[in-house]
Amino acid sequence: MPIYLPTRRHCRCRVCGARQTKPRHPDEYVLGPLCIRCGRRSTLRIDKWADSKPWRKDTCRCGGYHFPHRRGSLWCYHNPDYPVDADRRLFA
Repeated sequence: MPIYLPTRRHCRCRVCGARQTKPRHPDEYVLGPLCIRCGRRSTLRIDKWADSKPWRKDTCRCGGYHFPHRRGSLWCYHNPDYPVDADRRLFA
């Protein structure tokens, strides 16, 4: 049974502009998240540009890879050219 992790949120610091990802929205933390570059708390905001990238919609979590990957990539189960014979699967 695959475990589906929540989508990570892309954040940007209001002070120094550093980019980072957090497991949750910055407003959901009790104590504001720490910026990795300037070290200040509660200065992170959601980076709308990075969250709206089109590849976020094509994320697949099938068993072809052990990590989240783009749907239809080489060893993804949703690839129409996926090798069905057992000899090719040994090279995965």
